[in-house]
Amino acid sequence: MNQADKISMSSGRYDSNRSTPNTRCSGRNMEMWEAFGFRESPYNTNPLKPRREDIELLVGREAEAIELCTQLESATNGVVILSGLPGVGKTSFFNVQQFRLENSMALFGPKLLAARLLCPVLPNDNPRSLALRALDSLCHSIKAWCSLHSRTIPKETQKIGTWLAGTGSSTFTVELPIMGLGGNVVRTIQLPKATEAPIEAIANALAALAAEAVNKLQFDGVFVALENLENLSDDELASMLISFRETLFAIPNVWWVLIGQSGLGSLIQSLDPRVADRTTGSGIEIGPIELEELEHAIALRVSRFRKSSKALSPLTSHTHRHLFEASDGEMRSLFKYSSSICARFVKEMRSNVLKNSTSKPSLPNSRINRNQFEQTLHNAVGEELVNSQIPHLIAENYLNAIVESELKGLFLKPMEETVLEGIGNKGNTYANDYDDFGLCSMQEFSSNYLSKLYEQKLLTCQHEGREVNYRLHGIAKLSHSFGLLRYQVPSSCIIFKFPKQDFETITHHD
Repeated sequence: MNQADKISMSSGRYDSNRSTPNTRCSGRNMEMWEAFGFRESPYNTNPLKPRREDIELLVGREAEAIELCTQLESATNGVVILSGLPGVGKTSFFNVQQFRLENSMALFGPKLLAARLLCPVLPNDNPRSLALRALDSLCHSIKAWCSLHSRTIPKETQKIGTWLAGTGSSTFTVELPIMGLGGNVVRTIQLPKATEAPIEAIANALAALAAEAVNKLQFDGVFVALENLENLSDDELASMLISFRETLFAIPNVWWVLIGQSGLGSLIQSLDPRVADRTTGSGIEIGPIELEELEHAIALRVSRFRKSSKALSPLTSHTHRHLFEASDGEMRSLFKYSSSICARFVKEMRSNVLKNSTSKPSLPNSRINRNQFEQTLHNAVGEELVNSQIPHLIAENYLNAIVESELKGLFLKPMEETVLEGIGNKGNTYANDYDDFGLCSMQEFSSNYLSKLYEQKLLTCQHEGREVNYRLHGIAKLSHSFGLLRYQVPSSCIIFKFPKQDFETITHHD
């Protein structure tokens, strides 16, 4: 297995054509959902994949789909930026759209080979490692498509796959079509050992793959996607953009999709306007879906995965609405806590059945007894749940306990909770708001609090050029909604307490 495969496997971002840990439900995880009357979890948090069975699970996003396909029609290659809050559905949106384009299911837009394997951007990545990972992604996409359609893998793709794997001779010769002279006119290029290849050589190999996808497989072009660009510092992102600008981003028939947090387009514009000139449009912002779309999305999953025709969504619409509001419409966070509530409810039900059962054995002495006992518990839980949902007040109590437990596990300092509470009450904050929190400098606020809390996934940020706008995220936002964050008055002269409507100035004396 080559290095790019190892990195990709660690990210869990493999498609259905690979053996993958990213399956929806398996083994004992299925037992809980069977108790609710489901074959699989209706609250699965994994992104939708570029495959036929997932496309109907995407709801809304018509305007964004039109914008994406229109941008892709404007040229034969380029860079598209997709941005949005964490967990809002950027990857799911892109995967569904690229499947539609690959299979000519979109109303308009080019026929592009889908990126089966998105390239995860990891902290401290350098441009060369990212370029190799992108090359491996495209090589895998071509092989996967050929396997799916019983086609022979093109010659240059086979050679580059061998080169990436580090087997065979140390150098390879590949053929690259000369643009403007037809697919039959080629030039021969030498590839050094993969571990020593500069970005220019990697770009030549990627161009050879893209040319085969067009000339041999009859596509209009290919997708290569880099996701989680927020893992790079501004300097690292700028270095990548400069390295790719005249090399990988200029390859014919290749559409690069850069996926990151809100404001990515604005950040790229401020870091390197020349790269921004290569992008198509100003970036597509994927916002939260509407509450009605959420209910529709859950109804689709209930219909798809239920085992019993009587099964309803495990949580009520009231509970869904609270989670929707507390998570700012971030699907991943909403589904995660919906699943956690269900797990807590099933655990309590099983405990009650065990406690009240008069026929339970003291200890199962054999596998048969154990299986029978588990089946008895399963049936009892199923009878309670299939025809009803978890009452909202019970779900709220479980959610409060889950959030409180997770918050305690973070071992936040009192002042860190104070900062989170203040940001929650304000709605958002910038580094130059440091005096609102009783701190002495922008550097102190940014380094000791904002950056640290962001790394802990308690804050999300949106770039506005070089300025960064921070908001509560995930467990911090839920903790704020339940009033679980402690508020400590700092030992500075003046702070603002940030009540939810009117700001109140508090003078503190040492």
